[in-house]
Amino acid sequence: MKQMIWSSEDRLDDAARVHYQDFQREVMEDESYKVSDEEWADEVYHWLDNERSNLNREIEGVIIAFAVIGTWRGSRRGYQIVGHNIAGILQSQCDEAEWYGDGYNIRGRMIHHDGTNYALYRVAKDRDTAEQIAEKIYNDEIDEAGFRQRTRSLYPYVAEVYGWKTRKRKSN
Repeated sequence: MKQMIWSSEDRLDDAARVHYQDFQREVMEDESYKVSDEEWADEVYHWLDNERSNLNREIEGVIIAFAVIGTWRGSRRGYQIVGHNIAGILQSQCDEAEWYGDGYNIRGRMIHHDGTNYALYRVAKDRDTAEQIAEKIYNDEIDEAGFRQRTRSLYPYVAEVYGWKTRKRKSN
């Protein structure tokens, strides 16, 4: 179950665009107003700024991303140490991007001219631990399962902001 935080695909949402245009017509008192592609893209990216404000929260621990990076030479593993603020995950230089919860974790998908990057955002105990994990990713010593074992989920922190339900793991 995908719980969307933000997606650049909203630019393609014709119903939202029409709603925005109708709202602007009412505000401007101009029935002939037509929203331009550039203005609509600016509005959608303004929503991203709003989500950054929503997620502007410090956490205990250090957020680190495990990524599968799509390149013209094939997929590679990568990482990014994000820091203590959840809003830091909402950064991308890619053409298209989305961030979402999957019920247990926070994930991102970023599309660029060479391929697609997939990120899993989790929390390490501290900066030293995050750097040790990053080194293991860099040296190809751990995969996503190993990454999940060494970190805890960021999902509960984001779920608290958006009011999403959290699933409790069954204890044995």
